[in-house]
Amino acid sequence: MSPYLGRIIPRTPRLKYVAPQSPCQLQQLPRAQFARSFFQQPRVLPIRNANSTINEPQRRLLSSGPLLYAKSSELTGRILPVCCPGCGAYAQTIEPGEPGYYSKTRKQTRKLLSETEQATSVQDGETGEVSDLKTEGERAASTIQQLIKESVEEAAAPKPGHGALLENAAATAKEYIEKSQTPVQVCDRCHDLIHHNKAVPAISPTIHSIGAYLEESPYKYNRIYHVIDAADFPMSLVDNIYEALSIEEQRSRNRRASTEKYRGGKKLPTISFIITRSDLLAPTKEQVDSKMEYVRSILRETLARSTEDFRLGNVHMISAHRGWWTKNVKKEIKDHGGGAWVVGKANVGKSSFIEACFPKDSKNIEKIAELVERRQEESNISPGNTAAIDSDGLLPPAPQEDLYPVLPIVSSLPGTTVSPIRIPFGRGSGEMIDLPGMDRGDLADYVRDEHKRDMIMTKRRKPEQYTIKTGQSLLLGGGLVRITSVNPDDVLMAACFLPIEAHVTKTEKAVEMQAEQRAYPGENIMIEGIGKQITSAGVFDLKWDVTQSHLPTTIAKAVADKGVKPPPLPYKVVSADILIEGCGWVELTAQIRSKSTDGESARSSPQVEIFSPNGRHVGVRRPIECWKYVAEKQAVEKRKKGARGRQSIGQKKRAHHTSKV
Repeated sequence: MSPYLGRIIPRTPRLKYVAPQSPCQLQQLPRAQFARSFFQQPRVLPIRNANSTINEPQRRLLSSGPLLYAKSSELTGRILPVCCPGCGAYAQTIEPGEPGYYSKTRKQTRKLLSETEQATSVQDGETGEVSDLKTEGERAASTIQQLIKESVEEAAAPKPGHGALLENAAATAKEYIEKSQTPVQVCDRCHDLIHHNKAVPAISPTIHSIGAYLEESPYKYNRIYHVIDAADFPMSLVDNIYEALSIEEQRSRNRRASTEKYRGGKKLPTISFIITRSDLLAPTKEQVDSKMEYVRSILRETLARSTEDFRLGNVHMISAHRGWWTKNVKKEIKDHGGGAWVVGKANVGKSSFIEACFPKDSKNIEKIAELVERRQEESNISPGNTAAIDSDGLLPPAPQEDLYPVLPIVSSLPGTTVSPIRIPFGRGSGEMIDLPGMDRGDLADYVRDEHKRDMIMTKRRKPEQYTIKTGQSLLLGGGLVRITSVNPDDVLMAACFLPIEAHVTKTEKAVEMQAEQRAYPGENIMIEGIGKQITSAGVFDLKWDVTQSHLPTTIAKAVADKGVKPPPLPYKVVSADILIEGCGWVELTAQIRSKSTDGESARSSPQVEIFSPNGRHVGVRRPIECWKYVAEKQAVEKRKKGARGRQSIGQKKRAHHTSKV
């Protein structure tokens, strides 16, 4: 394995970001003698200081972007960023097939060189239009600061003419910042992932590796945003996250209890649960809102916390695709500041969460003025200067804050993020850290390559309800998962909220299809030979009573309109949700007798047995009852169509006979 692929926790000395200092405070180092080749390693005369030996590659690691002060002749040796902004891998030019590799023949790399030369000329203040742009940008920054200072001293609103003056100065400063910002390109792996949807997944870290990163946080206040996928909720929840990351316990119902706790002289981090892709649950925002209490109760059960001691007021259900509740989370991240650590399993939507909730703050005029000053300071730093390093750091160096930062790559490929990606915000008040995803299961390993993307439910499905009659079974994905009733006489209703194909057939045929002894009539997504690994995942009970949501129409209308208590029914409806890891769920419903009749005892809960690869990747939860939203919509559409009307059989026969003649 290449050392670049194994940098989930770097074992070699890493550099720690230090705020830029004035040139007089920086240490002087010998100049490097660069070769003419674009990617040839430079020759450096090393010296040893109080920390360690400093060489040219270490100097290059002091910033996540290219060194902006270098002249055009020196850019060829130091053009690459420290880390790829798309996946977080350390930049390298040795292993072509590994993360962080930059090819010298790629068009984007050559374009990066020319754009960096142009940005450097803007900062160096060369003659012509570039020099005028720099002068105007610095003048606009000083104007903004002067107007802000006057408004603060007068403790009143700005004068009438200040509004237009501020807008013009901010527009000029923005133009200078955009043109002077050095472009940062992604590595070849991220390029192939964006344009060709192909890449090698990175190794998944453990929860203890995430804890090692968290211990090196440079901030006093840290908050963990645990991202959980709504498609298979709560299977993507990390059960022992409180103990593994030493997280502060949830507030109890005693409002006078202390909210801040310390351990070993350090403040414990807090946690917020982010349920992503919540638009998969229901079509409207109000309907998803009604499931919040259900989500909290499932979290309490999974985390084994009692209702009295676990308030769970820090749960957010968001949809990055539709923009539901993203503004509230974005405001929370901005107000909290410090370290915002995005933790979760692979392919749950961490990068999409950052893209939707990162506080960009691009309209802050104070931030614009500060960025212009930073560009001026960077142009005054000589190539022989560097900053202090930390040889024991695990986190990569933090990049400087930009007006429009490059955000992590969003892809359906699991293991896209290789190393932590740090994105500062709020003028130094905090940063978001996108961490690599932990292992979520290998169900996709049993699926053909051309169908692996089909395993992810990217948008809400319009499910179809199947009737599993006596002696029948339900096949998912051409035999990847089989659901069979333990009692052959039970009749089940199955609503499949899955992106893969569902098929109902006789149990004998289903067993042969899953064992690859009979051809599947539809599209089979399984890899050949997986049938030998199919085993039982267990027997699951349909034990939750959902009769109140399945009342007859007349009774349900009387209960809703008049508040009438529903009469006792001779039957009850039981249900359960069967979870397919990383894919979705199947809502199973059955109707059984509620009371004993003629000396027969009441029926026990129906049971189903599930068969999957190696008996894994399957779970069960209390039903979320999302099918009722689909049923209500179908009933409304049916009423809009109206009655079909009666037609004479003789008329049909005459029309058929006429067409033949």
